[in-house]
Amino acid sequence: MFRLVGSAQLLPVSTTRLLLLRRSETALRGEVYMNFGPVAGIDVSKRFSDMCILSPDNKIFAQEKIYHDETSINRANTLLQKAEQIFSSKPVIVMESTSHYHLILFQFFSEHGYEVIVVNPLQSSSMKDFSIRKRKTDRVDAFKLAMMYRTKTLRPSQVPQSAMRALRQLCRERVEFLNDVSSYKNRLTAFLDQTFPGYDKIFSDLGGITSCAVLVHFPTPAILLAAEESELVEVIAAASQSGYGFAKKKAELLILAAQKAQTLGIHSCADETLIVCTIQMLRTLSESVLQIEKAIDNLLAQMKEIRNNVSLLQSIPGVGSHSAALLLGEIGDFTLFKKPKQLAAYFGLDPSERQSGTFRGTKNKISKRGSPYARAALHMGVVNAICKHGKQPAPNPVLLSYYEKKCKNKPAKVK
Repeated sequence: MFRLVGSAQLLPVSTTRLLLLRRSETALRGEVYMNFGPVAGIDVSKRFSDMCILSPDNKIFAQEKIYHDETSINRANTLLQKAEQIFSSKPVIVMESTSHYHLILFQFFSEHGYEVIVVNPLQSSSMKDFSIRKRKTDRVDAFKLAMMYRTKTLRPSQVPQSAMRALRQLCRERVEFLNDVSSYKNRLTAFLDQTFPGYDKIFSDLGGITSCAVLVHFPTPAILLAAEESELVEVIAAASQSGYGFAKKKAELLILAAQKAQTLGIHSCADETLIVCTIQMLRTLSESVLQIEKAIDNLLAQMKEIRNNVSLLQSIPGVGSHSAALLLGEIGDFTLFKKPKQLAAYFGLDPSERQSGTFRGTKNKISKRGSPYARAALHMGVVNAICKHGKQPAPNPVLLSYYEKKCKNKPAKVK
């Protein structure tokens, strides 16, 4: 049996029913789409970003390249307002957390009343490959970010408020400066091992105040031996503030080491410049660390809630003030974590898993898909908790007992 469809086209009844069914499904999908609002995906880069606005039926409404200046951002805002007028709904904006480059756009659009979702690049990159075509451009990435919002599986990343973001930035910069201090101390040690063998046996901390004062005035063994012993004693006494008896002993040891270094050391005309410049960098970095620590203390003094949370974290044995502030800055809002496992995963301490068919991996490591600053702070907290300081017991005897039991079952390199 045939039925007339359109203009004189005879189709079987079964085919006609199928066409009508598909048309009804299309109409239904259109109604569902119209219940959605428009969505804008923004692919962020250093100099510019690409924006793609999708209509409620997932068609491209507009595409715009956003240069990170006021004129270009306002032009993008005008397009978003136009989409709001046409579709009677404010667009949702989706962007990746791309270093610090996304923060300007996040702040601008948030202040203009838009819902801005910042997603972890690990999540978005794993979900972008829903097409078999091999296309990788900024425009395509912006489109895919917008489409991923439709899947309702995106988990927004945490963008902390101004005070918490300031605490996070200060604590991270302090860690970076301390790493730079260690790096320059290692450089200084390498220079002295060549030019002044035996110097490290006189001063335990080569980058300390007294050691740096001596090296600034007497950077090479030849310069030290050419100076008066009384001048060397004055420099040590002023820097160490430990009296002339201590300074006299150190000066004698330095002179003896300098005499031996004249024979054993490797000398060049660059030694004095390299050592003095390295010490200048060490002093500058150390002063910067002190300034940052002062800024952290001022911030905690102004924000009562943050200060109370830092105090609570310090109640954990082994966690000091700076580690507590860093952990709080990395965690941000505690209410986002419903279970301890979620917090462990946020730090990247959750175990990875490998399984395929009958194979099940046994040598699994932690995922490390979290803040390396937080993991380092937790590691130092554990080390402080199980270490005995002099004759005093370990701050956390329960954790120490657990660690000692683990050591019995582990190879020496794992301890």
